[in-house]
Amino acid sequence: MDGVRKGPMNADPGSDPPAPEEEGRLRPEAVHSHEELVALLAEQFARADVSLRELQARADRSGGTRLPRATCADMLAGRRFPRKAVMVAFLRACQVPEQRLPAWERAWERVRLARMRPPPDGGAPPPASPAAPTRRRRGVLVLAGALAAAVIVTAGAIVTAGAVAWPGRDTLTDDGRAFGPGGWSRFTVRIDPAAGPVRLVRRLDARVSRQRAAITVNGAPAGHWEPLPGGTGGWAEQHVDLPPSVTAGRGTLAVLTSFTSSEWDFSEFRYAVEQQTDGGWRTTDTLDVGQAESEAAHGYRIAGETFRGSRTLEPGFRTAARVRYEAEAGRISHARARSGAAGASQGTVVAGLDHEDSWVDLRVYAPRTGRYTAHVTYAAGYGDAQHAVTVNGSTRFTLDYPQHGWDVWRQVTASLPLSRGWNTLRFRHHDRWAELDHVEIA
Repeated sequence: MDGVRKGPMNADPGSDPPAPEEEGRLRPEAVHSHEELVALLAEQFARADVSLRELQARADRSGGTRLPRATCADMLAGRRFPRKAVMVAFLRACQVPEQRLPAWERAWERVRLARMRPPPDGGAPPPASPAAPTRRRRGVLVLAGALAAAVIVTAGAIVTAGAVAWPGRDTLTDDGRAFGPGGWSRFTVRIDPAAGPVRLVRRLDARVSRQRAAITVNGAPAGHWEPLPGGTGGWAEQHVDLPPSVTAGRGTLAVLTSFTSSEWDFSEFRYAVEQQTDGGWRTTDTLDVGQAESEAAHGYRIAGETFRGSRTLEPGFRTAARVRYEAEAGRISHARARSGAAGASQGTVVAGLDHEDSWVDLRVYAPRTGRYTAHVTYAAGYGDAQHAVTVNGSTRFTLDYPQHGWDVWRQVTASLPLSRGWNTLRFRHHDRWAELDHVEIA
């Protein structure tokens, strides 16, 4: 019939004709799953024949949505479902014709809606295997003292966590909630403004893999819930050490958790706030998700909910102790905070530590006087570099940073003598050039 556009039966109504290079190929109009979208994005990247660094530079020059290399790598590997604006910026950087972008946007919307639809069982993962008799508890789970190492590699940055096993095989029944792509939760908790560093602890259903979410505290970025090691199952408790810059001197914290990625959804059954004081960690507040009274007392709200109810699982593990201090939150001299650092913690680092008077001061907390280990995350791209480190203005030593390349984040360790309470670490330029991401004290 003349005047009628011909094309695939599943093409979007009103869509533009495919570009010549799309003829005979999978096109955005035919995309209905995340896997198909990832395959088509990877094809566009291959056709563009450019590096991720060049795509990031093109996006920066256009002045629109930024394209960190780590974000693009996760998108192309299918590890993360992209925001629509990120996908469109990626396509523009790959020089996809502007008239084809609406078809890609509609494809993104179809996939997102498909990802948010609950499965036939209403959103719950497969049931747990039979176990010992169920015991319903809401208190803090008793922890054993045995430690097991677990290493998570995330976009070039290495995050090391310990794991403490719960004893026994008894199951625990708890109620909670979960949210999916585009979802979030928020709540308010109390802390002691006179105490030390603050840690947020979350209980989750670890059978759902690749759970990741961004954390904002009092309107400021405060870290991420990172995916747990593969093979983790049952209940798990993990913690995030909040930057002192968002907690110091405050009596309450407004916490917003925003979905980033997951195999299905992001679950939360309990939050506890712990603070370091008098040689240990103590709980200052607890939110029991799923309990109306506790949720009301903490102003709990949720969007994009995929699950509400109870689950019965075996205890898994709890992550254990390092306190992280972001370099960009310190006091900086003759250097700068560089945002958009691919793969760095919170995406920002201290750069330009290139001069004799270039340094950054970090205030770190010690529960008691003694020796501690500092795990320093850095990048060095022009030969091996060094910083001169001082502790409270006296102890001095040189810290070596072997070259691995810019935006390739590695850790070196140093033994530090710290006094009880707050201490000041100064990292000063000494030889060649290195950027600082963060320091973890254990």
